[in-house]
Amino acid sequence: MNKYFCSLPWVHSRLDRSNGDAASTGVSVCCKFNYELWDQVNPDNGILSGITTAMNTAPFRDIRQNMLDGKRVDGCIDCYEDERISGESMRTSSNAAYPIGDLELTTDYLHTKFIEISLDNTCNLECKMCSSFHSTKLRRRDLLLGEYVHPNWVTEPDLLEGLDLDSVEYIKFVGGEPLLSRNHLPFLKKFPDPSRLSLLYNTNATVIPEGETQQLMASAKELNFIISCDGIYKYNDYQRWGSDFETIIRNGLKIRDSFDNIKWFTFLNTFTLLNLNAYTQTLEWYKSNDIPTKSNWGQGVTSVAHAPDWYEEWILSTNDTPEVRSYFIREKRVYDPKQWQKFIDLIKSTDAMYGTKLEDYNPELAEQLNKHGI
Repeated sequence: MNKYFCSLPWVHSRLDRSNGDAASTGVSVCCKFNYELWDQVNPDNGILSGITTAMNTAPFRDIRQNMLDGKRVDGCIDCYEDERISGESMRTSSNAAYPIGDLELTTDYLHTKFIEISLDNTCNLECKMCSSFHSTKLRRRDLLLGEYVHPNWVTEPDLLEGLDLDSVEYIKFVGGEPLLSRNHLPFLKKFPDPSRLSLLYNTNATVIPEGETQQLMASAKELNFIISCDGIYKYNDYQRWGSDFETIIRNGLKIRDSFDNIKWFTFLNTFTLLNLNAYTQTLEWYKSNDIPTKSNWGQGVTSVAHAPDWYEEWILSTNDTPEVRSYFIREKRVYDPKQWQKFIDLIKSTDAMYGTKLEDYNPELAEQLNKHGI
């Protein structure tokens, strides 16, 4: 098995509308696949003809062929960079979970063992690095900023037609907020034997499962949770507007203690231009409180990709770690005045909308912006 091989293109499908088209569901290799290359792999007809048909279109066959030939796949740069830093990545863990490297593989998609799905864009938070594409609460903000306002959408209910449901072993739910979605419970009920399923939830922990939902989740083979919480205290509260840090920590731990079938549980901090200066401080807080955490790296308007030189120098002056340096590398940071101004406009517009001031939440960043005449 070569260093570029990954089992996911043969056994996994990621389903949502990440191609930005609210009219049809999109399919991709995984959540790590580079979004800039989405249009190169997303089938023109979405998955209306079925998951297996979509995964056997030419772009996906090309990915599998490159992996079989031991060639680097451009869309997999995040995993390559993770491995450079730590030796581990979603690629390495997936190969361990789905050891198919010894099979006589072709470019044919095998079967769907692992589904990652965004059921709809229902969400109750207004995270600054997000958009109305993934949160119904952000339509007002996107309108104010002159951004495209995405309609409310739901992933096609018949997307599982023709799929061997007994082959599915693992389902990952992402947002919107899956535990708020009215489609969550009906989707789970489509599977005849939930005790065979491993379920993973990426949740903001504003909702604690109860009733029939809690019972069905408790009957699963195993549960895994990723609790989104971006930085500590006011750093989180500013970036994830509508979220309260202490409440999320409390709810997250309550969810962990509510189930006997939890295999894996962690908080996930997404670091962006808005909270990267608190990186080291955040990880130290989690370590001192013996709470598991992992890091994620923001993209889009709040990414470091377009930041000026002084921003990188300032961050590395207090947070010079391999992980932070890697964030600047993988985003290929080059100062873009137009994109940087969009970030500044985001701060000013949302402060005006919510009646907030950046200096009350991240005084260090506010001081630096002021120092550089912003």
